[in-house]
Amino acid sequence: MRFLKSLQQDAKLFLYIYLLLMLFRIAFLAIYAGQMGSAGVGDILTALWLGARISLKTTAFLVAFPFLFATIPYAFYSKWPVAGIRKVLGSVEISLMTFLFMARIPYYEIFHQGFNIMLFNGMKDDKWAIFDTAVQQYALWPRLLGACVLMVVFVWLWLYVGQRTNVWGGPKRHVRLWVLGAVVCLPIFAIFCRFGGAFHSDDGVPWESAARTRYVVLNEAVLDDGQALYRAYITHKRAKSRANRPISDEELKQAVVCLGGDPKADSLDAAFSRQSQAEALAKRPRHVVVILGENYALWPLLPEYRSLGLAQTGEWLEKEGAYTYHFLPNGNGTMTSLNGFLTGLPDVGLYVNYTMGLKGKASPFAIGETMKRLGYRTVFWYGGLRSWQDLEHFTLREGFDEFHCADELPEQGESSSWGAPDGALFDVIRERMQKESEDTFYFILTTSNHPPFAYDVDAKGFPRVEVTEKLPPSIPRDKATIDQLGHIWYADQVMGKFIREVNKDDPSTLFVVTGDHAERFNFAADVSLWAQSGVPCYFYGEGVPKDLLQGAAGSHLQIAPTLAELIAPQGTTYTSLLPPLMQSKWAFNHRLFIENGEIGEEKALSNAEFKKEIEAARTVARWMVQQDR
Repeated sequence: MRFLKSLQQDAKLFLYIYLLLMLFRIAFLAIYAGQMGSAGVGDILTALWLGARISLKTTAFLVAFPFLFATIPYAFYSKWPVAGIRKVLGSVEISLMTFLFMARIPYYEIFHQGFNIMLFNGMKDDKWAIFDTAVQQYALWPRLLGACVLMVVFVWLWLYVGQRTNVWGGPKRHVRLWVLGAVVCLPIFAIFCRFGGAFHSDDGVPWESAARTRYVVLNEAVLDDGQALYRAYITHKRAKSRANRPISDEELKQAVVCLGGDPKADSLDAAFSRQSQAEALAKRPRHVVVILGENYALWPLLPEYRSLGLAQTGEWLEKEGAYTYHFLPNGNGTMTSLNGFLTGLPDVGLYVNYTMGLKGKASPFAIGETMKRLGYRTVFWYGGLRSWQDLEHFTLREGFDEFHCADELPEQGESSSWGAPDGALFDVIRERMQKESEDTFYFILTTSNHPPFAYDVDAKGFPRVEVTEKLPPSIPRDKATIDQLGHIWYADQVMGKFIREVNKDDPSTLFVVTGDHAERFNFAADVSLWAQSGVPCYFYGEGVPKDLLQGAAGSHLQIAPTLAELIAPQGTTYTSLLPPLMQSKWAFNHRLFIENGEIGEEKALSNAEFKKEIEAARTVARWMVQQDR
């Protein structure tokens, strides 16, 4: 009888947590109702139904703890403090799920997903900058206070419900049969919950295939925060396991052959040695500048958003230089993309900025090494702080002669959690360039177009009213969104000013402009993968053919070999894992591909040969990372 009565309390806790998760799901949809686009009632009900099924998993997992540590012992020992243990565990679980729901709202605003692998990437990020951004941009203290209030309310309600008289007083006869029936039914119910309202994985709702509607926000609503955390953990674990998988000599050889390298070469440097085929620029540029713009995305340049005027520099470069919009960043975060430049390797889910180059040898594919072999002094400029992601040491290990950052800039009247205003950064770099007497390569990583979007962009000329009046339905009209649009405009404006001024100082300067990632702007409705994830790529300078990149598709990894083709005389040898942009018609990154002018997710790629080449590139990358440990 004790077992049955305690089991009833577990059932009440199960129902309470389950209904709470459904309440959070409905609240999430209400908050982001503006992002449902043309979703109908049927789509919303589908998401709620799938969510109701998958939350059986989370609820069963949580209630298993009081069942195992309270109900089971109590069935054998009458003095076991069953009520106290259940109250503590239940209160902790309710508080945890409430806190996670409150944290999910700003997290979704940033990443357009519930908890994902970026949660683990952030653990190695600048903790103070993250904290300051949370305070300034995402109202940390009010949200935290709100979370605490809700936790108290929901826990109190649970304790109140838990103290009420049992709905069922227990059987009057055949107690043992009732207990036996419960013991038999519990595993069946557990299996039913384990597969998300089914008895087999094929009929269940696993997180991997929970996205069954056409709308991002509805698909994210399907996963409760417990399942979203599980998704983050599993994807991180899978990425690490794939990356750490041993690579045999034969597998490496096959990968080299697949990518067009020389399998008989005694090193990867030699295996991927290439000869310049393009006609070099008539005048060797004294300065070469690569600008990796924080969140410099493609979407403001797409036809449906161009009238906003947020990327006027991009429009100018499109007319005056060579460009491709069939272009992908190496990753979906600044560091993953930057790792691609600094090592010349595709992202394989490892933090190579903490491991590569420690043995004293830079990656032969790195952009710093490539430019040094072309005879340039290499200088890295970062608009943030040198401690971020061990960036100073990493750049110096991977072929850069100098590293400079925000702490070397003059004191500014305003600053961000993540660094100095781009305008101030560009001003100092230009001053240094004017004093240079030798051929120099500059790699510039900007920071202004990043939360907390705290700059006074109106004082810098941002046409707030005009932009707001032109907003399409896919962009929200709240102040926070307009502020973010202002930072997109500001970053583009000061970059254009810098390029024009440097070009006047030295017309031979060769510029490359691209973005570190997209996927950070919160659209009000579903958008294409081009708008969500694409970044532009421009080459601009004296003698750069405007048709240089016509028909090309590529990624960050192909900028270094393209520079080698433009600067080095024909027949010059350089090293690159992937071909230069002018020889490339396809592209890939950590999850996307471009083929025949179309963009898609890699899981939908049907071209077996292309898939093989992508995996071959990652195999070489994994092998190099493992050898460098």
